Amino acid sequence: MTCNKRFFDIAAPELSNIEVSTLLAVLNSTLIGFFKTFYGRFTGTEGSLDTEVVDVNLLDVPDSRGIADGIVHKLECAFQQLTMRPIGRLVEDQLMNCHSPERARKIAEGPIVLPEELQKQDRRALDDAVFELIGIGTPDRRKQMVNRLYEETARHFRQIRVVEIQKMEQRSAAGGRRFGADELDADAWDAMEADDVRPLREWLSEQKVGKKTITIPDGGMAYLASAQDMFDACVVSFGKDRKIRLKGESRAQAELIARLANLGIRGKIILPVDEEDARHLLEALETRLSEARARFEMLASSRTGTEKLHNDVVDLLMHWFVHGRSNQRSGERAMGQMRT
Repeated sequence: MTCNKRFFDIAAPELSNIEVSTLLAVLNSTLIGFFKTFYGRFTGTEGSLDTEVVDVNLLDVPDSRGIADGIVHKLECAFQQLTMRPIGRLVEDQLMNCHSPERARKIAEGPIVLPEELQKQDRRALDDAVFELIGIGTPDRRKQMVNRLYEETARHFRQIRVVEIQKMEQRSAAGGRRFGADELDADAWDAMEADDVRPLREWLSEQKVGKKTITIPDGGMAYLASAQDMFDACVVSFGKDRKIRLKGESRAQAELIARLANLGIRGKIILPVDEEDARHLLEALETRLSEARARFEMLASSRTGTEKLHNDVVDLLMHWFVHGRSNQRSGERAMGQMRT
């Protein structure tokens, strides 16, 4: 890899192998990431930082020379775990999913919500070891320092993100660009302010009824025979040829299975055994979905100008509501099923 003013090569020939490995861990700590924001110069007005060699040479770095064996072990273990996963952002998740300046300002007025990266145990273990390296001996004091560091880091990047959102809207207005469906989806979801947006699987698992594990097979749309069918009233069939069949414990459970399947739920799921419990759960599910859709319809109407874009936004918001915000659009089949 070629080193240049955007990609630096750091060498420390006077350090031992152990000291080099601990220095590598220290340089990837949150403390150094936070210190770095005080050096260099901003490029433009959105908070993007340009760091050059002169700035790196000025950067304060905890000294790893003569480091104690106990701290070496803590740093190496924490850093090893850190390298085995993707590193997340230092911006609050709700702000990353926000595209409205008004909503961003409202979020910024509220309490700090640590981004997922600053909630990881390996990150906290690394930062705790760095504070121990610089002489903070008691665990309670280090915990306080890490908490304060995380709060100030999140606050710093919060301010940058708010300005970034404002600038994006200004550029959009200047260029006449319309927001796409994905941007509108994220903004509407962020503005929903619902108390309960747990994925459907999680919501189902917390229902306090007698339960049994059911495996919903793959196989396209789910179909139910007539409730008056003498033999198959409790059978759910799948696909155009309806060769894949799953028998419920009762008609109510079969209706629940079919509904979940047509929402895109597949694999193992825990459902009530008792027919009355299954009926009540199905009613609660329909209420939950209808209330969410009504809210999404209102949010989409305030953000879209065409029927197609409106429907796309509502469909994806319902998909997130059922499967979780982190899951992306899983194809037109799932969206079509969710409209039913």
